[in-house]
Amino acid sequence: MKTTYAVILCVMLLLFSACAQKVNDPADVQAIKKSIDDYVKASNAGDAEGVAALMTDKTIVALNNAPVLVGKEAIKSAYGGFFSQFKLEFSAPIEDVRVVGDLAVARGTRPAKATPKAQGVAGFSDNGSWILVLARQNDGSWKWDWVVSNSNQPLPGNTASGEDESALYRLERDWAAANPKKDATLLEKILADEFVFNLNGGVQNKKQALAEIKNNPANIESAANSDMKAMVFGDTATVHGLYVEKSTTNGKDTSKQVRWTDVFVRRQGRWLCVTSYVTKVQ
Repeated sequence: MKTTYAVILCVMLLLFSACAQKVNDPADVQAIKKSIDDYVKASNAGDAEGVAALMTDKTIVALNNAPVLVGKEAIKSAYGGFFSQFKLEFSAPIEDVRVVGDLAVARGTRPAKATPKAQGVAGFSDNGSWILVLARQNDGSWKWDWVVSNSNQPLPGNTASGEDESALYRLERDWAAANPKKDATLLEKILADEFVFNLNGGVQNKKQALAEIKNNPANIESAANSDMKAMVFGDTATVHGLYVEKSTTNGKDTSKQVRWTDVFVRRQGRWLCVTSYVTKVQ
């Protein structure tokens, strides 16, 4: 019986040994690193064909702020369009490569600078990270299977911390809350001295706007801003949104909804509104 158990154990060990996959074989790791280097060279040369040569008909590429690309032809077309407009200075430092059998995963960073080839087009710089999944082909070569890229930069008009956006939203909420109270003092702190109010073709300066809120004959039951979006560009920002007011004047319903866009500047650490554009919805 012991002999039988020993034979079974030996067979199991042999089967396990035969099925075991190579892990992090140095030749595979080197081949994958070369593949990434080839991608960098092709990208900097504006060679869409060279980029596509690393892919298959099933490769998936997910880039920032763009539809997913599927297949080498779609990838070649998208890269070709980009390379026709920009000269790319790109690198892809590798932080890790892991290989198990016929699959591999690599990750790293990607500083990049794109210089426009024609006037009227804005260039840009970006830093981010990437994750790459590769599959060994029947001929032993490695092809890219999935590519996922991530930018470290906030979207245009957004700050990394979100503090400025939060401050602007708070000011807009305070502005709406000042209307039922007819609190011109609060509004005075929000508006710059050169403030201009544009309402359906009419124009008011700061003094006129403050007088209107203070002397408004309407009984405002509620007022709120919603659907707000702030975009910050250094010391200048825009905020747009929807203002909804429930009110009556001399017993008549004067409730309203307006779309608005406000422009702010930062002065001595404070955001001040310099102009406001309002269009009545109903």
